Amino acid sequence: MKKKIPDTNIISSRLVFIGGLTRCGKSFLCPIVSSLKNSEMFICESVAENIYYSYYLKKINYDFSKYLLKHIYNERIYNLKIGRNLNKRIDDYSSILNFKDPKIYFKREKSSIKQLYKKLISKSFYPIMFHDIMLSPNLILQSFKNAKIIFVDRHPVDMIIEWDKKGYYGKFFSDKRNSTLSFKYGNNLYPYWCYGNEKKFSKIKNKFEKIILILEKIYIEQKKNFLKFKKRYPKKIFYVNYDHMIGKTDLILKNLSKFLNTKKDNKTDLIINRENGNRKINIKDRLKNRNYIQKQISYKYIKIFNYLEKIYERKI
Repeated sequence: MKKKIPDTNIISSRLVFIGGLTRCGKSFLCPIVSSLKNSEMFICESVAENIYYSYYLKKINYDFSKYLLKHIYNERIYNLKIGRNLNKRIDDYSSILNFKDPKIYFKREKSSIKQLYKKLISKSFYPIMFHDIMLSPNLILQSFKNAKIIFVDRHPVDMIIEWDKKGYYGKFFSDKRNSTLSFKYGNNLYPYWCYGNEKKFSKIKNKFEKIILILEKIYIEQKKNFLKFKKRYPKKIFYVNYDHMIGKTDLILKNLSKFLNTKKDNKTDLIINRENGNRKINIKDRLKNRNYIQKQISYKYIKIFNYLEKIYERKI
């Protein structure tokens, strides 16, 4: 009989995972959620994400994945609470200088660890930026009993255009700065979502068809998981449509605040303005982009593309 990996104690399980596909709008929403009352600066942690992806690929078992996730976020929370390893790069969106009140962290940085240790347990919650959060949501919700998930959903046309700009169909993953779980096939590096389909993927020359194949794999599964788990955990999972989030930021934040059991801070409106919230979505551009994409791909991929749009339009 295999021995289970022992569980571990954690400082807090009040983690709010803000996730969705790459380029779905997480970097817009995370600083706004972090501006709410009782919120800490949002956390980015690629190692935790890669453990999650490894679990999704069945390369790490459930107990080990759960243990590592709890251990990693426990350390990150502890470091935030004592002002250790703070990111102060002004041009980095995850910098504490972009937090609603950076002085909180400067004060912690200069205080004694003994004094801060007594205040570790607090009402704070911890926003977590997390890519592809709905691939295995059970692992998150069972690892942190008070965790909540915000799933950000963006139109497939926007995703395809954004991924094309960033080179997420291939070349990006050969960059040494890439932190997404990737593996080598032939002479090229492929992201985790190509695992098992690398041969098929390597034969596709059309960059838009590559992106559509990837979205067929990871977007459809996440949207279906959202629809399923939202029914199972109605108080733990919240849906945010990108168009509504950008165009009606104040309204979305009002509903999000209820979901998180908190309120706007006196600096929240400043953060919304800084992030350019409450702006109009250009639907005409989306239609132009849709027509452009369809002209670049074969009939087989037009069918997949149309199905992606149908999945996107499924209501909660």
